[in-house]
Amino acid sequence: MAKNKKKGASSGFVFAAILVALMYVLNSILVWNIYTNNSELSSKTSTANRAINSINGELARVSTNAIGLAANLYDNPLEVVSDTERIYGNIIASEKMFESLGLSETVMNRYNYAKSIIDTFRVRLESLGTNQLEEGNASTMTETLKQELYPLQVTAEQMLTATISIVNSEVGKLSRQNSIRAYVLMGLMFLIAVLSEFAIWLFARRAKKANAELEEREMRLAEVDAKLKNTRQKASDLAVTNVLTGMKNRYALDNDISERLESGRFQIAVFDMDNFRSINDTYGYDFGDEYLAAVAEKLKEEFGDVAEIYNITGNEFCFVFNKNISESQASGIAQNIQRVMSSPYEVLNLNVQLPCSGAVYHYLPGDCINVNSLLVKLDTAMRNAKMNGGNMINNVMNM
Repeated sequence: MAKNKKKGASSGFVFAAILVALMYVLNSILVWNIYTNNSELSSKTSTANRAINSINGELARVSTNAIGLAANLYDNPLEVVSDTERIYGNIIASEKMFESLGLSETVMNRYNYAKSIIDTFRVRLESLGTNQLEEGNASTMTETLKQELYPLQVTAEQMLTATISIVNSEVGKLSRQNSIRAYVLMGLMFLIAVLSEFAIWLFARRAKKANAELEEREMRLAEVDAKLKNTRQKASDLAVTNVLTGMKNRYALDNDISERLESGRFQIAVFDMDNFRSINDTYGYDFGDEYLAAVAEKLKEEFGDVAEIYNITGNEFCFVFNKNISESQASGIAQNIQRVMSSPYEVLNLNVQLPCSGAVYHYLPGDCINVNSLLVKLDTAMRNAKMNGGNMINNVMNM
């Protein structure tokens, strides 16, 4: 009889041990699932943003070349035409990179519309032909640029920006789905923990001599519970944090200020570095990531006490200033932000320095219907600064 009791107690502890092991396995699966899904989403979002920014940048270069040709600014116009062909090659490469991501039909419909506008832009630009160039018919080229090509470029940029907004929105939905799945798994794990406790209690009554071992297993369960809470916190943080810079991301910005748009009044600014792509092209994306991380760390150190800072895309940073910051103070701080971002940084034993452009917005209640429209205003003002040579700050005009 005693032997049977001992065997029954041993079986009970084996059962409890199996449950604990199962919890560890499920915990590992949960963490890995959350990490891989969020990493994939982050990678797709980053690649999509990089491709769209590249297309916008190269399209702006084409427009700049065309304006220069029309204004007779180049000594060798035919060489500029050849350079424009190379730029179109870069645009096509970025288009292929974006199309390879396998994004949703909604995203691709908006993207294909933007692509068709870019194709129209190219066809119309080529229709000017080298004949106009060789004949020096600058007035015809200027009028075509003003009436047809520039609106096409602006529309293409807006459609590409809208494409990124849709991508970000869909990634946000997927992130929320990942969070729901994590909570479901956590619930199951909690149920297993409860069952484990019950099994330990049940078999403890049948084998008092095993109290010490049972107490040890209860301590292990407590450790598992602490790990589960830590995992839950990490999962929540991953959803609203940029993995590279450790700053809040675009989704966090949406959560933080959406409710303030209707009745709130605040100062907000965006900045990014001019021609950041040259860093990636010259030194590689790993080097570019290190550069961004260094800039982000300096921004947190210098301005973390006067503004909430978000890394909303690639090298674009958004600053929501504290409520006590006035419009004039925000403008002064913006100048300091530009100075810090434009300073030289030592990255992997190399000194790098890029100018930056930005936009500042004195937001008034009801100016925008959502965060997307707010960012479109800021990004438009910032792009205008870049188109005018960069290294400057524009103010968003209130409507």
